[in-house]
Amino acid sequence: MKLMLLRKCLIIGIVFLLISTGFISCSCGFFPIKENQNKNCLSSPGDYLRFIISNGIIRSFRIHIPIGYDGDDPVPLVFMLHGSGQDNNARSIKKYCDMDEKADEEGFIVVYPNGMFLTYGPYLDNPIVPFMELFMFITNGRMLNCWDTNGIDDVGFIDDLIDHLQAKLNINSSRIFVTGVSGGGCMSYRLGSELSDRIAAIAPIVGINGGIWFTQEPDDSIEPYICSKPENPVPVIAFNGMKDKNVPYEGGWLNSFSIGPLELWVYFLSVNESINLWVDYNNCNKTPQIEESKDGLIIKRTYSDGYDSSEVVSVTYVEGGHNLFISPKFEWTSTDLMWEFFEKHPKV
Repeated sequence: MKLMLLRKCLIIGIVFLLISTGFISCSCGFFPIKENQNKNCLSSPGDYLRFIISNGIIRSFRIHIPIGYDGDDPVPLVFMLHGSGQDNNARSIKKYCDMDEKADEEGFIVVYPNGMFLTYGPYLDNPIVPFMELFMFITNGRMLNCWDTNGIDDVGFIDDLIDHLQAKLNINSSRIFVTGVSGGGCMSYRLGSELSDRIAAIAPIVGINGGIWFTQEPDDSIEPYICSKPENPVPVIAFNGMKDKNVPYEGGWLNSFSIGPLELWVYFLSVNESINLWVDYNNCNKTPQIEESKDGLIIKRTYSDGYDSSEVVSVTYVEGGHNLFISPKFEWTSTDLMWEFFEKHPKV
């Protein structure tokens, strides 16, 4: 009862803050906040913040339309998904990554969907969860439902968002791609699994294909969530760091949040388990072609000859941690390798 009261007070406080900051208007409801103030529709190059209604919920996304877009020719669409937790949202990942620059260089549209606040409701029996929700709100942290742990239909949201963008922009329907970092990387796997009729290829970054979401202590009796085999083959290029402390390369249990004696644990599949699952899903050759960067710090394993010429590529950064692998630090950047892979794998 005390936990439910705390949650209600927290929600009321959040709504009050949103109203006071102008994000919610009492007279006209939610409204689009345009980063390009002179642009009223998604038809010109630039950056925008927009809203749609999906499954009865108002959802938001940021979008970058590349320099040179005029709507005459269909262009590729890339979803870039943010992670879960502290300061993770569409705005932060947009600033953190280099996708806008790549989009301008290559001529594709990049979309940054926002996850939701307060998505830990199913775990309210754990006394640490209200503190975590408060921490998430204070740090503007959001979460995408990568392992189907709550009632938020983020798969439906992305599906609806594709429809919305195709109605507004000239999108090449055979070149719709998904990438994401951390929780967004995990969500990339799920979208590849469940929207294989629409998504041409995925590029998870420091994410894995499943695990166990939030227990009070490690519990091996729980069956892990695993993204299932897609109905259609989906090429995958995955990027992981061997020194990742947030999503361990070898998998296993991780204490993800704690206050004194109160703890939340998460279980991760290993990178190899995730890759092997998709090698099986796409029926690829189980013996990979192996390449290394000149400095020997990046290992690329390519499993080819899958259904409809699909591939699974695992890119391992030997000294890499839990981050995007971008220049000038890395000889082979995740952005460049990803786009090269996407160009190679349109929807068949």
